[in-house]
Amino acid sequence: MPSEHSEERRTQHALEQVFTYISPGSNEGISFSLSRLTDDLFDDSFLAGGDISRFTATSHRGVIRSQSATGYVLAAQGGAPAPFPVELTVDLGNGECSGTWTLPSGAAQSPSFRLQHVKTTSVSEGTLIVFAGETSSDDSVYSLALLLI
Repeated sequence: MPSEHSEERRTQHALEQVFTYISPGSNEGISFSLSRLTDDLFDDSFLAGGDISRFTATSHRGVIRSQSATGYVLAAQGGAPAPFPVELTVDLGNGECSGTWTLPSGAAQSPSFRLQHVKTTSVSEGTLIVFAGETSSDDSVYSLALLLI
């Protein structure tokens, strides 16, 4: 079983990989998918995705932010999932991720969670880096996948 120190080292290495990729002028972009699981599958849990290529050179490695991202909550009675806009920010320096959204039920939320690297793999589209939400401000379970296109 990996130690906490080795997990943190792998997480920092993955964040460095994202920074090296997205630093101004270096590459095309990053797509993301975010999942949130709570005790209520039909009101609070969701899947979201979009582009997260807005880079700002602040802190140790900078910050990436989403643009034109959408989340979807499953409908309890079947039917089409309900869409809503999602804003996501990842601090590449410290591994903190924060989001802002208003669920279709009208509940505005601004949680944060700390990233822990799970896996990096090469796919035909680019490099896929998967993180778990190690801790969260709202006791939800998060996973974040970044596709370096």
